[in-house]
Amino acid sequence: MNRTRSSAIRGLSLYVLLSVGLITAHNYSPVVRQIFQFAAVIGVPVHFLASLPSTVLERMQGKLEPTDQLRRNYAALREHNLILQARLHRFEFLESENIRLRGLLSAVPAAAERVTLAALVAVNPDPKGQAVLINKGTADGIFQGQPVVDAGGIVGQVTRPGMFRSTVSLVTRENQGIPVQAARSSLRAVIYGGGRNRPLRVLYLDRNSDIRTGDLLVTSGLAGRYPAGYPVAVVTVVERNLSESFMNVSAEPTSHLGSEREVLLLWLPALDEPVASDLLDSKGELVD
Repeated sequence: MNRTRSSAIRGLSLYVLLSVGLITAHNYSPVVRQIFQFAAVIGVPVHFLASLPSTVLERMQGKLEPTDQLRRNYAALREHNLILQARLHRFEFLESENIRLRGLLSAVPAAAERVTLAALVAVNPDPKGQAVLINKGTADGIFQGQPVVDAGGIVGQVTRPGMFRSTVSLVTRENQGIPVQAARSSLRAVIYGGGRNRPLRVLYLDRNSDIRTGDLLVTSGLAGRYPAGYPVAVVTVVERNLSESFMNVSAEPTSHLGSEREVLLLWLPALDEPVASDLLDSKGELVD
């Protein structure tokens, strides 16, 4: 019995050491990261085979398949509708302010946003994590840190782009921070993910700050990662304690967080200077 347990411990230790070595090599060796990226290509047929049973089952249940032309028309209309819904989140007062400021500065209007539609992969490689997998990658121009939205608002950002598949970390990812402002009062803050099945957190707000339950929090555009005016969350809890300097504020995300079939990836107008990442920890420091 002891011999069997010792063998199991030795085998487990070997796998642990191998995992630590691979993680270290991935973080510090560009060559290893390149190898990992090419190895991700192998996952494409694996995801296809894994989702094949559900696809076959849907067709066996009597779902009618339209003609090729109808499918193309439906896909085009669905994409157009999703784009229109996302762009409706641009608030009128922000657009008016932008037009007024551009007139004062005699600036050339910024280039229109470029968007790309991406579908969620049927099989999620990490169903317990705060991430989803999409069918776009570096071959489509996708890059790390790219903002992702759906019809409800901000979904998250691309954190692990592969060649044909990319991982999108959701706004609920613990300690991921997004600069926001309240649509009603224009109060600026940073909202953080709380983890799986937990509300978002708005930290370091003075107890006299003008924020209420039901307030809509939208992206402020600070740091340049997310475009201004997209919904992020709705405030659900505001607790003020006279013995504490800061309020306890919680919120629920407005996006569908991967329950939709498609999401939109955004390209922001090019900036003259590099911007900081919106991946902040709860102390306000950048996360790698």
